[in-house]
Amino acid sequence: MGAPVRGALVFLLLLAGAAAETAPEEPTMPSAAADGAASSGTTSGAGAGTGINSNSVLVALLDSHYTELAELVEKALLLQTLEDAVGKHNVTIFAPRNEALERDLDPEFKRFLLEPRNLKSLQSLLLFHVLPARLPSGSWSAVSHPTLSGEEVELAAAAYDGAMRVAHAAVTRPDAVLRPDGVIHGIERLLVPRSV
Repeated sequence: MGAPVRGALVFLLLLAGAAAETAPEEPTMPSAAADGAASSGTTSGAGAGTGINSNSVLVALLDSHYTELAELVEKALLLQTLEDAVGKHNVTIFAPRNEALERDLDPEFKRFLLEPRNLKSLQSLLLFHVLPARLPSGSWSAVSHPTLSGEEVELAAAAYDGAMRVAHAAVTRPDAVLRPDGVIHGIERLLVPRSV
């Protein structure tokens, strides 16, 4: 992703955070954020439920290792959806690194996803990478979890070596990014839900 696109994405995220900090709070947001923190087992403190700030898990997607995924999120028009999800509760993002996307994402499939008529497919694919709950590696359990796409994703951990998997992808960097509003696990490849 080029510097102008990255800069625009950073600007949008920071602008959204500034707007959230200056806008009057709705009475239901603090309790929803507190409930999300309580149910996720975290006491995230400052920044939880207050919108996007520079310490957000969404801003961390702009890290040089995840810029391809951040670009897809922007093209899928999902920034507001993800900001809303982070505002309501902590999130877990399964993020393939740039080199994994470049290596494994077929150019024809990428072109297909980026066509305007396939916006819903791109959104479903990307939201399949996000759980509406904080799930650091220490809390990993081998069960099915709902994603923001509405589909379930299977998590697994090998008993003999503790290797973690999400669907068909190995978790190569557990807890790659930890923020007050969520966690990013680096995975070896893009997850493709059945609906896509």
